[in-house]
Amino acid sequence: MRHRLLWLTCAWLALPLGGSVARADSAADAETWVRQIYYEGFPAELALELDDPAVEALVEMLDDPAEAAYHGNIVLALGLRAHPLSYATLSALAETPPDGEVDRATFRAHTQVRIALGQLARKDGRALRWLLDADQGHELPTWHFRNHRGARLRVLLDELTWTGLALSGTPAAAAHLDRVIERSQGPDAATQRRRRHAESARALLDRARADRAAGRQR
Repeated sequence: MRHRLLWLTCAWLALPLGGSVARADSAADAETWVRQIYYEGFPAELALELDDPAVEALVEMLDDPAEAAYHGNIVLALGLRAHPLSYATLSALAETPPDGEVDRATFRAHTQVRIALGQLARKDGRALRWLLDADQGHELPTWHFRNHRGARLRVLLDELTWTGLALSGTPAAAAHLDRVIERSQGPDAATQRRRRHAESARALLDRARADRAAGRQR
């Protein structure tokens, strides 16, 4: 799963943070496309075009348990769009974890929210601060999905937080990841895995910054 998320995030790096195009049927359009299954990558270009009615419709869907199957797509869309409603919506989801055994859709939404906050952090400093603060606490989650539980789920959430920080492309995120790498010294497998992922996140951050710099020069 981690490799797939990294592949998806790399595909988004070259995309501009564009504005929205208002359409009378934009809310209905948004509800339709977030309900689709995308086998070749999330359609980030559609998220960048969301206007106010479309974003408001997605926020309502995210609060509706009947739409849970599509919450993962909605989370990603809100992060990419960087709308004024995005931070409050995404941080509320991240700060309200489920409890006990969850289904696949809930697992997807509550893990990918850290990726979405990383995308949002490119334009909203509050999302960056959330990710930095989230990496200070390492309590074990009270929820689980299949064999992702306890310490194993904590490791995954930490790694997704670093990936989110990498996507922000900010100096603060770079400094934080450098500190994680510096602290991840030791021969045991868990520490080595921690270091490898932090180094991968740091490399992703450098690519994100390079791609955006190249885009500004064109």
